[in-house]
Amino acid sequence: MIRTNNIEYSYDGAERKALDGVSLEIREGEFVAIVGHNGSGKSTLAKMLNALLLPDAGVVSVFGMDTSDEELTLDIRKKVGIVFQNPDNQIVTTVVEEDVGFGPENLGVPTQEIVERVHSALEAVGMLDYAKHAPHMLSGGQKQRIAIAGVLAIDPDVLVFDEATAMLDPLGRRAVIDIASRLNKEKGKTVVMITQYMEEVTAADRVIVMSGGKIAMTGTPEEIFRRGDELRALRLDVPVMVELREMLEKDGIIPVTDALEVEEMAEVICPLLLKN
Repeated sequence: MIRTNNIEYSYDGAERKALDGVSLEIREGEFVAIVGHNGSGKSTLAKMLNALLLPDAGVVSVFGMDTSDEELTLDIRKKVGIVFQNPDNQIVTTVVEEDVGFGPENLGVPTQEIVERVHSALEAVGMLDYAKHAPHMLSGGQKQRIAIAGVLAIDPDVLVFDEATAMLDPLGRRAVIDIASRLNKEKGKTVVMITQYMEEVTAADRVIVMSGGKIAMTGTPEEIFRRGDELRALRLDVPVMVELREMLEKDGIIPVTDALEVEEMAEVICPLLLKN
């Protein structure tokens, strides 16, 4: 669905490249997490995926369309929607349902279909009861759900979350991750999650770790978190459960396991406690 081939990008006045020879593929139906410390290039890469930024060198291909072809920009943005860090930057009207319908209306979608898309999108993010509310009266987490609904109403094949949880509290972050995971599993949407919170990548099929504008490592969450020392060297934390797992494995208390979540750790630890 998306392919980048040796892409490079530099911001004006920057001493080093924001992206330096990045090549990757994102396949249909995948949930891909792209992680990295601030300045790693992950958000620059996110903006490449729907032609918000164009590479200085190399090629970005979206469903076979070259993002550098300006005549294809609208078609590309119909295919790839982005949810940004600050939902206030995506909210443009004073009523929730009007805001969610803004995108498809601009695309010329028939009125009745807009109504259906708005209802479906708000239902998908659990905000249907707030359709008549004023967006500015909502909490940060609720605003982000509305921003997600606005992208969903355009009906893209790929959803890119560009650090969409960065301004939220832990409960708000968890809600957004749950929505992303559900859209991937139940709606078949391809999801690209850009984040620096390592606990958010455990639901992904594949993790891409970036550093200094390059891909430092890639693999499943289980494979990536087996490289805890390398992650820490890149100034990335491992989730609390993984850190606990490492300590218990090192002391020989539990066998080697790929457990990442609380429930998975409980399944490993509880039988050992019952034996004692």
